Amino acid sequence: MARACRRKDSTFETSQVKSVFLYGKPNKVKLNLLSCMQQKFCELANENIRIICKTDGLLLQLVKNDKKDSAVRKLEKQSRPAGLNSAFCQAAFDYAFTRLSNRLNTIRKDMYAEDQTIFTQSKVLFAMSLMEQPKEEMSAVMKELANGKTGFYKDCADTLDSMDKDEFRFLMQEFMDSYAVHAMEYRIPHISRAEVPLDSRLMKIEESANIKAPYVISVTDPFNRNKRFAVPLNTSRHSLHKIKSNKMAGSVSVCIKNGKLHIGWAYTRSMKQPKTSVVRGVDTGITDVFHTSDGKAIGSMKPVLDFYHNTVEPSFAGLSDLRNKKRSVSHYLRHHKDLPEDVRRSLIQKMDRLDYMMQTMDAPYRKKRRYYGMLDREIHKSVTGYMDGLKRDTFTVIERLDIKEFKKSRKVNGMFSCFARGKTQEALMKALNWKGYDFVEVAPEFTSQVCPVCGNLDSANRDGKRFKCICCGHEDDADHVGSINIRERAVNKDLMDICEKHRYGNGLQNALKDYYMEQNEIFKKQHPQGMVS
Repeated sequence: MARACRRKDSTFETSQVKSVFLYGKPNKVKLNLLSCMQQKFCELANENIRIICKTDGLLLQLVKNDKKDSAVRKLEKQSRPAGLNSAFCQAAFDYAFTRLSNRLNTIRKDMYAEDQTIFTQSKVLFAMSLMEQPKEEMSAVMKELANGKTGFYKDCADTLDSMDKDEFRFLMQEFMDSYAVHAMEYRIPHISRAEVPLDSRLMKIEESANIKAPYVISVTDPFNRNKRFAVPLNTSRHSLHKIKSNKMAGSVSVCIKNGKLHIGWAYTRSMKQPKTSVVRGVDTGITDVFHTSDGKAIGSMKPVLDFYHNTVEPSFAGLSDLRNKKRSVSHYLRHHKDLPEDVRRSLIQKMDRLDYMMQTMDAPYRKKRRYYGMLDREIHKSVTGYMDGLKRDTFTVIERLDIKEFKKSRKVNGMFSCFARGKTQEALMKALNWKGYDFVEVAPEFTSQVCPVCGNLDSANRDGKRFKCICCGHEDDADHVGSINIRERAVNKDLMDICEKHRYGNGLQNALKDYYMEQNEIFKKQHPQGMVS
């Protein structure tokens, strides 16, 4: 398993998945049958969610979203109700399993962002921690996965072996407390309406004959496996062109809305990588969402993050206080075994009250959802602003954002907002790729601290948005300097060779420091009069 939050550099993909949408107006009998099918799918999915949650021994498969595991397949067959199509029941089970898996993975990522430990970094250790497995068992599994080689699993095993029992017990208590708090925000999903996935076992789409509608879908009745019914489908001329010019997927998603049948049909779009002649560096920031190497500033996250700091954070501070009080009481109980029974009972009741208060606090999560909405709107506006007027021959260079880059204090992490920057950059890459503009990610180390004139690398060069080199005195906007240095990572052969050499190993930062030191010495010899005294 790869390390969490460590990924390959994203580049232009010649294959993209999109969907076209078709719609039909079935008669009352067919509409009622489709509505019953959608309702039954939701009921099955909710029932499967309850069954999966009650079944022991599936946490690891859930965290890994391993639906093909033999234990998972066995449970799926056992949970099929009689009288229903088996493929329909399997689709509902897989849908429920994926929803639960996504919930656990979201909780794990949030816990990792808050407390970066091996128990939240590794999916295997995350699942074993929830199953309350002993330290020795965790270490043995990590060693088995390492298979005698150095790397992430070996590091995890060494970390576990270095812990004493008290430290491990305390970390597990911290883990479970954190999980309980995050699990309240991401509760067990309940499916009220869902798009029903139908594969080739349950449906068939064909071009129509002798009717005006261009396509007809034949759907297997899940309540009567020997019966099929057909519904004519219409779509736009644009979608018709997409269907005829692309290879369509073998499955669709079906949903009933306002008395109409809506169908999503995916296809894979192939495109050629464009030829480029202009290279543009883009720095993803906060004050300026995007700042380009040619001096263009686009958007601002400041109002969004001001709302987060002034409204969301204070709201969660109260929740954090309750959590800390509960943790303090729990710690006191664990370290005072000889307390009188009435005192112990009173402290346990206090913990129960604190638990109830945390579970009934809804305001922090409402405000957080509003923050996410504001963030999505600003990201969409900024990405659209960058794409407007972009020429086909422009090669966009962006820095690879890694969560480890933001191991700073909570206040600084909030200002940099790793989550906001990462989400913004992901949206930009998707938009570039889909519209056929080439791009690449490059190593981000020191891009905001290096002077683009003399090559001096020093953290003192930057002060917020202001950049002033302490060597040559060059002054500029810090985000503009960052975008220039980002661009250099894709055009300077020496820098490209250094980054490629250390792509999968350590030593990149030291190699870059040596390179910039050498460049700065060359500049000093050539411009002795240009130095800041």
